Amino acid sequence: GADLDFKIRDVRTLDSAAQGDLSFLDNRKYLPLFAATGASACLVAPKFASKAPTATACLVTAEPYRAFAKALALFYPDAMQPKAAPEGEGSDLASRVDPTAILEPGATVERGAVVGPEARIGRGTTIAAGSVIGYRVYIGRDCYIGPNASLTHTLVGNHVTIHAGVAIGQDGFGFAMGKAGHLKVPQIGRVIIQDGVEIGANTTIDRGALRDTVIGEGTKIDNLVQIGHNVVIGRHCIIVAQTGISG
Repeated sequence: GADLDFKIRDVRTLDSAAQGDLSFLDNRKYLPLFAATGASACLVAPKFASKAPTATACLVTAEPYRAFAKALALFYPDAMQPKAAPEGEGSDLASRVDPTAILEPGATVERGAVVGPEARIGRGTTIAAGSVIGYRVYIGRDCYIGPNASLTHTLVGNHVTIHAGVAIGQDGFGFAMGKAGHLKVPQIGRVIIQDGVEIGANTTIDRGALRDTVIGEGTKIDNLVQIGHNVVIGRHCIIVAQTGISG
């Protein structure tokens, strides 16, 4: 049987979990992933416990996803509450760049924009007025971030255009539903925007739940598109207005 003398160090999906990780199973269609998982422990419904790999300890519960959400909240408490952008210094109209942010020579931050702690802005990139660039967001070279755009938990490549009002990296719509109410599932993934992508006005792209949401190189996205958590868009795709892609 499984070794029960170990510490849980992180929480992961069945197919990405390794020794020391906790995962969960609450859907029969993921039984093949369960059989091959490297997780040290797994939250499972009673009916699936007998299917566990010999090296995986089963934590049997009637609501595995809900229990996993609680475990995520313990490991990633900061993910339960979005971080506000720092106030910085200067007048209300001045751009506010955190002293720990790195701007390469030739990067422009317009008045009224905010660049958060440890963010990096590449050469030739413009951050337009009213935009908010969050903690540790990386933006490559020769990009344009339009007015009132918001980026958090995001890595952006080179030659990317993001139009006005776009929101990238906010929490995905993840809740463990049950009789006691809907329990928020912390979202801990990122959004990866590859080179040459263009994103239309007022489009929203959610951060991944456990994995990353990815927009492939050269993809063009129209206005008013919603892309949910964990979605992976390939290279050079076209997505037209008012499309919704669920996570």
